[in-house]
This record gives sequence, C-alpha cells and structure tokens, in this order.
Amino acid sequence: MNLRDLKYIVAVAEYRNFTRAAEVLNISQPALSSQIKKLERDFGLDIFERRKDGVYLSAFGTKLADAAREANAIIDRIEDIAQHFRQIDATPLRLGMTPTLAAYLSRYFIEMMAELFPGMRLIVVEEKPVELARLVETQRIDVALIARKSHQRIFGDDPHVRMEFAPLWLEPLFLGVRSDHWLAEEPGITARSVPRELLIRFDVPFGYDLEVDLPDQHPKAAETLGIDVRTARFETVCRYVAQSDACTIINAIAANQFKQDKLGLAFLPFLDQGNLRELGVISRPNYSRALVVQRMQDFIQKTPPPGTVAYRSEADDREVALAALVADMAAGHTSTDS
Repeated sequence: MNLRDLKYIVAVAEYRNFTRAAEVLNISQPALSSQIKKLERDFGLDIFERRKDGVYLSAFGTKLADAAREANAIIDRIEDIAQHFRQIDATPLRLGMTPTLAAYLSRYFIEMMAELFPGMRLIVVEEKPVELARLVETQRIDVALIARKSHQRIFGDDPHVRMEFAPLWLEPLFLGVRSDHWLAEEPGITARSVPRELLIRFDVPFGYDLEVDLPDQHPKAAETLGIDVRTARFETVCRYVAQSDACTIINAIAANQFKQDKLGLAFLPFLDQGNLRELGVISRPNYSRALVVQRMQDFIQKTPPPGTVAYRSEADDREVALAALVADMAAGHTSTDS
C-alpha cells in the first residue's frame, strides 16, 4: 500500500461510485477498480461492498477509511508546512466564488489583492457551494466564499471535516421584478406572499433562512414563464426577469451591480426574519497562507463590498448600515433603473 492508495480508498468511500471517484482523482475507472481489487487481495478482505445502488464500505473498509483519512490529513499538514516556508505570494491564490458573487466581486477582489499582496496573482474559480467546499478540501483551490448556512449544510457534524469558516460580511436578500411590474411599487414583501406562478427558483439555496418560506417551484414554471432554470445561469435569469412578468430572488451584491447597470429591475426588500446571509471564507485547518485570509478579513471590515455590511461592525452601526442599504436599493427604482 502507498499514499496514492489511501486517496483512492477515501475517494471511493466518499462518492460511493467508482466512476465519480475516478473523475475526481483524474484516473480511469478501470485503473481505480483494479487497484482497489488488488488491495482487497493483498488484505484478504473486502474493503467495499458492491451493490446495485452504489458502493458501500464493509466493516473492515470503514476502519480502513478512517485510518486513511487520518493519514491523508497528516500528509496534507506536511504539504502545508512546506508551503508555509515558501514565499507567500510565490504561487497564485485560487479563490472560489458562487455564481451570485463571481461576476460582481471579481474586480473588488482583484483590487484588494493588488493592494494587500502586489506580487500574488488571483485566479477566480466559479462553482456551486458544494463543489467549492470539495475543491478546498482536496486542495484544488485555496479558499472559497460561501454562506455560513451553506457551510453548515455541507459539512454538518462530520467528524472527518474541520473546515475553517472566517466571517466577512452580512448581505440582504431582495425579490427582483421588472421595474414597471405590478409589484414594483410595494415597499416590501414577505417570502410567503411571493406569487408562486411567477417565481423562478434555483435548485441550489443562496444561504438565507427565509428561503424555506418561499413558495416551491411551480411544476409548470418553465412552460408558464418561458425559461428553464435547470440550464440557465443566475445572471441570465435576472436579465430575463427584467423583460418579463417573472420574479426571482437576488442577493444584494448582484442587485447593486444591476442597479448601477440600469438593468431595468426593481428590488423589493424581504420583511421576514432571516433575510440576511452571513458570507465567509472557508479554508483548510492550518492553512499555510492563513495570513492571506486574515488580511482579507481586515480589509473587508474597513471596506466591505457594495451591498454588504461588515460582519465585525458594532451592532447599532450594523443595523443603521443595513437599513440604509435596503432603503437605497429599494428607492426610486422605477425612475432610475428603467
């Protein structure tokens, strides 16, 4: 057995599918299956049970996978120690962002990194929260921006994962509608009062508590509204809403950019509790460039992105700032954005 075999065992255990594990490991499925079978012959014990609905760890395999995870963590730690002693800006920083952030924050982060670490190149990777978390965990990217609620949903109480979460900012949620929509003049809206037949929802939650109170996607939404969100990107949907009777939820960072671009949208603040999400940066434990995360936090507390309020603000200041932010987004939309 070698270090490569340990990664193979953990990957198959995690994905319960040889094909998916092979894709993540960047090897062929037959090669992966062959190596696992060789290990089972060497041990004289089955590591996995192959069933019709997937691949499951045997009793022996469960113990072996736990040991493999511990060994992989030690190897990762050694690699991080080596990285720590290299120049901090010698390699690019791979920063993961979700589709609701990447298109609207890339410039902000490029300018931030140019100020904080002039010699460090920034590479933005856009993905959904679950995939971003896995990319950080497997060291394919350095850090990622996701909501705390998403972080909790992905990792829960998994004893094998100790991903660090550093809070950055608070961000309101809005309902976006066409600027001359019949809802546009409303001062606000509750999640339960959003018209189900007009709502375009995404499969992946944004990370707001109130999302559970929004109407479910209408079974004939694609036919009625004329767009299928299973294949459409976030910005495509928002631009479609600006030209139709549909509505959709839009986070404040994106809404702020759409307002500047005069996209033709009105933004209704949600009146419910749970209309804020806490965004943070996730990284591996003992991440070798933890100083980068710390300086990002410090920078954002002084100069948060437009549409957000710094997490570390005093409670009273934070409430005032959030109220002003929401009022600014909701004010004058029919006259300035159309």
